[in-house]
Amino acid sequence: QNNNTKTLLFSNFTMKNVQVTVKAPTNIAVIKYWGKRDEKQIIPLNDSISTTLNINDLYTKTTVQFTDGQDDILVLNGKQEPINSRVKNLLTFLRGHVENQNFAKRAVKIDSYNSFPTAAGLASSASGYAALAVALCEIWKLQLDKSIVARMGSGSASRSVYGGWGRWFA
Repeated sequence: QNNNTKTLLFSNFTMKNVQVTVKAPTNIAVIKYWGKRDEKQIIPLNDSISTTLNINDLYTKTTVQFTDGQDDILVLNGKQEPINSRVKNLLTFLRGHVENQNFAKRAVKIDSYNSFPTAAGLASSASGYAALAVALCEIWKLQLDKSIVARMGSGSASRSVYGGWGRWFA
C-alpha cells in the first residue's frame, strides 16, 4: 500500500490531484423493508437484514474530483447524465456542512461505474449512493456518519457502506 491510498472496510480511497475514488459493494436483502416510516429521512417501516456481495465482483466505483467549471457533472458508466434530485439534495446537504464555503462551492465531477448491469435487481443504487456519500465526505473532509449520508440517496445504501451483514433498523 502506497502513501496515497487509505483503505477502510470495503472502501478504497485514492487521493490524487484533489480527487477521491471509492469502491462500494452491492447488497442483497434477506429480509426486505416494506415501505418508509419517514420519507424525508428515509427511515424504513420495518427492520431489514442484508449482506454485501464480494466487492471484487459486484461493486460501484465512484471518483469525485473538483472541476474548474460552474456546474456539477455526473457521468454514469461512461455517459454524462442529468443530475437527479437525490444527488442534488445530497450535494446541497453536504456543502452546508463544509466549513470553508468557498471550498464547498467548487463544482465537482462525479464519475461512477457499476461492474454489473444498472437496474438489474442487484441494488446498483445502494452501492452507488454508498460510494458517492463516502467519496463526497472524504473530498470535503466531513466527519459525518456515512451510512446516514448514503441513506439520503437510497435507504439500502446504508447497508453497503460498511460491508458484511447489516441490519437497517426501523
